[in-house]
Amino acid sequence: MGYRELSPVLQEIAEKELNENSSRIREDLEYIRDWINKEPHLNARTDDQFLLSFLRGCKFSLHRTQAKLDYYYTVKTIVTELFSNRDPYDRDIQEALRFGSVLPLPNTEYPGGPRIILLRSSVLNSQNNFYLMYFKILLMMLDVLLLEDDNFTVSGVIFWSDGRNTSMRDIMHLTPALLKKMQGISEKAYPLRMKAVHSTSCPPMAESLFNLSKSLAPAKQSQRMFMYSEANHEQFCKKIPIQLQPQEYGGENGSVKTLTEIWKNKIESYSKWFLEDMQYGTNEELRTGAPKTSANLFGVEGTFRKLDID
Repeated sequence: MGYRELSPVLQEIAEKELNENSSRIREDLEYIRDWINKEPHLNARTDDQFLLSFLRGCKFSLHRTQAKLDYYYTVKTIVTELFSNRDPYDRDIQEALRFGSVLPLPNTEYPGGPRIILLRSSVLNSQNNFYLMYFKILLMMLDVLLLEDDNFTVSGVIFWSDGRNTSMRDIMHLTPALLKKMQGISEKAYPLRMKAVHSTSCPPMAESLFNLSKSLAPAKQSQRMFMYSEANHEQFCKKIPIQLQPQEYGGENGSVKTLTEIWKNKIESYSKWFLEDMQYGTNEELRTGAPKTSANLFGVEGTFRKLDID
């Protein structure tokens, strides 16, 4: 085991913003590893780099790290529609990867800047249950970034959702129940430092979807969610300057075609990791106290069926 040393600029950010203390990392890792081993219901990864990403995402609060790891493995067990069958060579996953629906961009605004991830869900709209596949790919990408990307784990992430070519039919495929599950997973399971969510090229009908997503988010996160129509695209470019956008968007931050191939290959290179990951999770029968279920985690079972869009 072991973990990467941070660059000087990221090390400074980690110390100032995340309470990281290099002399205490080994002790904190051993504490979390010992806790995992003593929890009868929890079967979790214990390698250094993985656990360190959770410590950083929780600003080295041991209690918050424990809670997030427990939630992370609980949803992996319970939300089977998103976490089962994550073989990168599965036919449906292969098809989704070829579309490039989730693309981390190579350049950050400055060396210690947050990672920018371009989201293009509408490119999958030819697939059945395409929002399920889109979210599955997104979560697979996040797992890889947790292991590989120090900018992502230390400085955080900016999500840029491109809504062009989104139709009413597409929006109707996304149920509030699924949206609420993803909101809970992103907030409580993954150690994300969410810097902003920018939604661009949004058709008028997407406003209801955006407002629903914003209403489900915690107050701090909802204040960092912004939507832009084509008419106010210049305002968006003040948040993500044109040079940080891909070539197809007029920028210099890689090309969608090339990045799609790069990230398809990257996810495929983690095939063994994803297959091994299926063994990890929780055994709710062994949990001290009441077992966790989808209903008591999300409170959405049997409720919303479709979006109510005027």
